[in-house]
Amino acid sequence: MSFPGNSNSARPVGAGVKFFASLFFLVFLGMGLVFAWLVAREALAGLKTWTWARTPCEIIRSDVRDTDVRGRKSDDFYFDVEYRYDFKGQNHSSSRHKLKPTSSSDYSTVGLLTEAYRPGSHSICYVNPSAPNEAVLERGSLLFPLLVLFPMIFVAIGAGGIYGTWRQTSPSQTKTRPISDLSTKAVGRTFAIVFFGAFAVIGGVVFYFISIRPLSGVFNARKWPAVPCTVISSNVRSHRGDKGSTYSINILYSYVIDDHTYKANSYDFIGGSSSGYSRKRAIVARYPPGSTSTCYVNPRDPNQAVLKRGFTPLMWIGLLPLLFCLVGLVGLTSTLRKKRQEASGANRSIPTSALRNLSGAPAQDSSFVEERSTMALKRGTSPWVRFVVIVIFALFWNGIISVFLTQVVKGWRSNHFEWFIALFLIPFVLVGLGLLVAIGYFFLALFNPLPSLSVTPGTPRLGDSLRVDWEISGRVESLRSLRVRLEGIEEVTYNNGNKTATDRSVFARIDIASITLPQDMRSGSGGVTVPAGLMHSFASQHNKIAWSIRVDGSIAMWPDLNEEFPLTVLPGRPNAREGL
Repeated sequence: MSFPGNSNSARPVGAGVKFFASLFFLVFLGMGLVFAWLVAREALAGLKTWTWARTPCEIIRSDVRDTDVRGRKSDDFYFDVEYRYDFKGQNHSSSRHKLKPTSSSDYSTVGLLTEAYRPGSHSICYVNPSAPNEAVLERGSLLFPLLVLFPMIFVAIGAGGIYGTWRQTSPSQTKTRPISDLSTKAVGRTFAIVFFGAFAVIGGVVFYFISIRPLSGVFNARKWPAVPCTVISSNVRSHRGDKGSTYSINILYSYVIDDHTYKANSYDFIGGSSSGYSRKRAIVARYPPGSTSTCYVNPRDPNQAVLKRGFTPLMWIGLLPLLFCLVGLVGLTSTLRKKRQEASGANRSIPTSALRNLSGAPAQDSSFVEERSTMALKRGTSPWVRFVVIVIFALFWNGIISVFLTQVVKGWRSNHFEWFIALFLIPFVLVGLGLLVAIGYFFLALFNPLPSLSVTPGTPRLGDSLRVDWEISGRVESLRSLRVRLEGIEEVTYNNGNKTATDRSVFARIDIASITLPQDMRSGSGGVTVPAGLMHSFASQHNKIAWSIRVDGSIAMWPDLNEEFPLTVLPGRPNAREGL
């Protein structure tokens, strides 16, 4: 059996629609290319060090400093090292541990390097044969280039979207063909699997590092011995960000283990920075420079120590990434479940018992519920769901953009401002700001008046008279107008060349009530006749007929009320069809 292609899918797409679609996909393409370029540039430089000559060297100096490469005071600790080596009969020296300066906000991380490269010890360095004065103690990571695969996902989405938008469709691709050939969800399903899979993996990894790992440290530290320590310096660090400043505790202290002096600056296991200056200032005030206290030292690694080894309220923040992980797992499970349903050929009709069989005989009415009963309709999409979705997307978008902004800010602070990247990021930053505005919009919409609907009959047939009763709670006085209407929508998912898309077409829009008087908005009723010559509710793998009651309200200086209540419409009565 063949069906003509959907009229909406066959019509040419306007240049304006293509232009804005191209801008949307250009965001993904540009963001992916910039990120891929940054990763590739650093990865190639690291890979080159694996071609450098392996050369013995002697460590001259090894220490930890709190100034950057330009000698300016820094919040981070830098590994300061100098070593000499002989290359082709000539003496050289270098002060590079890696290609980039090695730094960390954790003193112990850098302190471990001073233990590994003690003055007077011998080690191995890697010398650039074309420039013997250039050498490093550690080569670049071989796993780092794999990070380029992540931005390539965005490149593929952007390039594929632009290609699909402007690709010319031949007439043979829009001719009449079997409805089973009109669509395929493989591309969309693959994207959903990748998208939700990335959410689950990233959320799980972040959850491990900022929640599981600190909690593990708390439990292990219960067996760490208490050791006297002396506070060297203490202050509250300030970290500037796009959304204001955050603060962290920085207390540097020394302690002695087996006649060897160690230093650390970890207050607890959670680390990091957050808002709330006064609380951190009060903690720092308890550890003035020169004072003595007690720290807890890892007996297996004396470089690791903390001043507070118990649970802290800030650790509750570690549960936030679990939300991303759960969203990814739920989305991934739902996608795979739909895939299994489609593979088994599970098509559904709403309701199945209401459909006529292929021979034209009417279905038995004995399985129907009482059609004249009144039914309360459920809202299609909760305002809370819309709010959570836009928050997650905004966090995802702005989280990626912040990676590039961090690079720009670091370049500006080191007097290496990259104008090209900064200018290129402007439209992406504007989109991120727009998403933040959207969060505010959907947040305000949470406080809109809440309509509730009931219909009689609960499951109307084509040609039936339908009574709609509504009641609105909340800020009804804010509404300037209210409109209730019956709406029918056809959805067709089709394959247009290499592009999978879904067209939505409104084939029925019938007013039930239009009110401007406030006293009539809080509750009321209206009637409408469901057109007999249209299609009943139906859903299959690639086609769907959906009926709903829409409630729209205009609110001044506030998000408008827009709610949809799905409605099941059955086929026309058999006796009515036979009498035609």
